[in-house]
Formats: sequence, structure tokens, C-alpha cells
Amino acid sequence: MTQFTLVVAATEELGIGLKSNLPWRIPKDMAFFKKVTTTVPRSVRAPNVQNAVIMGRVTWESIPRKFRPLDNRFNIVVSRNTSYNLQLEDDEQQHVKLVDSLETAFSSIDSSKQARVFVIGGAQIYRLAMQHAECSHILLTKIKSKIDCDTFFPEINNNIYRLASHEELEDYVEEAVPEGLQKYKDLEYEFTLYVRK
Repeated sequence: MTQFTLVVAATEELGIGLKSNLPWRIPKDMAFFKKVTTTVPRSVRAPNVQNAVIMGRVTWESIPRKFRPLDNRFNIVVSRNTSYNLQLEDDEQQHVKLVDSLETAFSSIDSSKQARVFVIGGAQIYRLAMQHAECSHILLTKIKSKIDCDTFFPEINNNIYRLASHEELEDYVEEAVPEGLQKYKDLEYEFTLYVRK
């Protein structure tokens, strides 16, 4: 099985959602998410190779219809309902796979076609994925402002994961990343990386 990375934006209380939606809008974080999840590492760039994004049904539904499936990525949607209607056009079918569990999602990765694997939510999927031995990195955008949330990211265990340096973050994403506290309107946030010890 291949290693994978969790990608998440969370408040200091680890809040990640409110009423099945993202309770903030930070354009630079959205751009960072897209760049990281679409960019195939330099070491494996080859024709027809993409990254994979794994998400639960609620996360899939929270993505506006016009942005589904997430482009230039292989989308894997986890739902216990195996007849769930993803509402795809014919030309979108090849970019999306519906599976009934996180383990099935991992086993459906073809490492010759998918370079990196990202788990992008929601809370239940994050919880299961973080306990997995193959969870190698957590890309966490820390939202420093107080925001009401009803959905939470699991606590990061410091015995298992360590906060990486900014240089390690840039090495991992293979590009420059703004360092330290960033500001957008009244929101403050910071890009961080945790690495499995």
C-alpha cells in the first residue's frame, strides 16, 4: 500500500466545518490546496500520471457542482451506500470512483497512475486515516482566528507526528510557501506540515 497525506484547514480548536460546509473562505489556502493536490512530484512526472484525492460523501457534496470532480486529480468518494448517485456526466466517470470503505479506497490506488494520495475529509475519514500506519504527512493550515464549527479534526498525537520545519514543508510541496502568520481580511492563518516520526 502507498503512503498518503492528510490535507486540512482547521482552527486552534481543530474545527473544520459548520453545517457540512467550510466556515471560512481564504483564497490563498484554496489555491495552496489545489496546487498541492494537483502537482505530481518532479521525480515521477510522466504522461497520464495524476494524484488521487480521497474524500467522504459529505465532503464530495460540499464541493460546488461546477468544481466536481476536482480537476486533474483522480477522485475517490467513500460512501457506505454503494448505489449512491455521484451525479456525473459521462465524460467525468473515468475521473471518479465510488468505494464503500477507506481500505477499498487505498486498495484502488494504482501507483503507476496515481503519484501521491491525499485524504481531504471529512472528520470521520480523517479519524480513520490518521490511525493508519501509511499516513506519512499532515498538511495543516492553522486558522488562528476564532470561528464557530460543529465538525472537528482529530487531535494530532505528538508521539507519532512531529511539526516539520518550513524548509521541509517547501521541500514536500516542491515550491515556495508563504512563511509565518498570513492575513486575509480578519482571518489569520499559517501553513504547516506534520511528518510521521
